[in-house]
Amino acid sequence: MKIEVPVEEAYRLINPGCLVLVTSAYRDRYNVMAAAWQTPLSKRPPLVGIAIAAQHFTAELIAASEEFALNIPGADLLKQVVRCGKVSGREKDKFKAAGLTPVGAKKVRAPLIAECLGHLECGVVDRYKTGDHYFFVGEVLAASADKDLFIERWGESAEMIHHLGGNWFYLSGRRAEVKE
Repeated sequence: MKIEVPVEEAYRLINPGCLVLVTSAYRDRYNVMAAAWQTPLSKRPPLVGIAIAAQHFTAELIAASEEFALNIPGADLLKQVVRCGKVSGREKDKFKAAGLTPVGAKKVRAPLIAECLGHLECGVVDRYKTGDHYFFVGEVLAASADKDLFIERWGESAEMIHHLGGNWFYLSGRRAEVKE
């Protein structure tokens, strides 16, 4: 037996991966926001995509700077992630509001978040208007991850945050290998 899902909530059926904290900067302004709509796009060249609501401050900063960073928070940052999703960066410093530490990146001006498990530094190679969002395609210019949690892939002890919609989240932490 299946239930009907309202089409405006259909994205919840295919949310592709872990929630990320998107950081952006332009001139003397910088921001961090929680985003669940992200996806890998290509291995060669390494491309990722993020969908950001057109009216969000982050979309404005990314469009102006043509770069962003994806920061992968662990489950221990759930409260900070929620805070980043509820406060506008136009009005206040979300890093301070959430208790997160901005640190310098290697290839982009957007700060990285010290407390996160990993980071992707990206330069925008394309942008599309898709409904009420912009879809930014970023080429990964640098990537880093916690050496104790990532060896070719995330280890079992790396708990990621997945947004299920509303106030609901799934915290991953179980890994399975299938051999044929």
